[in-house]
Amino acid sequence: MRKSANASVAAVATLAGVCANILMGASSLYWRELGDLGPAAIVCYRVLLSLPTLLIAMAAYGQLSRLRSKIDLKVLGIHLAAAGLIVINWTTFIWSAIHGHVVESGLGYLIAPCVAIGVGVGFFGDKLDRVRAAALAVIAGAVVLLIVRSGELNHGVYFAIGGSWGIYACLKKLTRLDALSGLLVETVFLSLGCIVLLMVSPVTLAIPENFAYHSWVMLILAGVASVFPLVLFAYAAGKLSLSVMGLLQFVLPTTQFAIALLVYRQDVSHNSVIAFGLIWLALFSIVARPFFRRKTHPQAR
Repeated sequence: MRKSANASVAAVATLAGVCANILMGASSLYWRELGDLGPAAIVCYRVLLSLPTLLIAMAAYGQLSRLRSKIDLKVLGIHLAAAGLIVINWTTFIWSAIHGHVVESGLGYLIAPCVAIGVGVGFFGDKLDRVRAAALAVIAGAVVLLIVRSGELNHGVYFAIGGSWGIYACLKKLTRLDALSGLLVETVFLSLGCIVLLMVSPVTLAIPENFAYHSWVMLILAGVASVFPLVLFAYAAGKLSLSVMGLLQFVLPTTQFAIALLVYRQDVSHNSVIAFGLIWLALFSIVARPFFRRKTHPQAR
């Protein structure tokens, strides 16, 4: 009976993880519909509307009362740095969604785990075995191939998204806050930053006169659209193993690549497709390795 219950929980968690990554990947279409506001204004709306949404979600989980005891200067410093990386990531992602560079954003999320591995080796003393070293060498070669031969791509997009998200993942390893609590702290910092930006820069939250009704609805729901996939992701992360969560990370960039080709009709060279495939396979060889180990070395009963 217990095994059946555990299997049901795992199935629901896996579905939640898949849906979270699909929603995050498909969100390019959401932000494109709000493109008349401009990337900076969309980021401000996204941040300011995410704050009350996160507070409601945290209250529903019963985590608000426990958050204060987990916060100290070190935690605040980590999440202040993480907030800066979110600004880079969200702004680049929204800009690419508006301007039709979705293949590049998908590449960025494929490269991000490799950045995280590199940072782990360089700054945290993580060990790099032969499989990981070979995979990273293939990925580095594929990126060089992109830079040299894929002139149709905006290379800054995947470097910005991959770098910011990869380092962000590393910072998350240093904090004792869970995903939602950490995001709430970061959103508080980001909200303060947005207020300052609106006060001292030409960025404005003014709505264009020709703003469509459906765009109004989407703007009002921007906080929910930002937080809901993260709630699903946090639920999945709490129920599934790291190896399974690692496999689920392929859903987001694959969704992005499909949207780029089928919806945006983005021009993609054969070289870019080959490089994307090499990165996908090399990263998969790292993530899927624990599953092959289990089959090769089954546990004794």
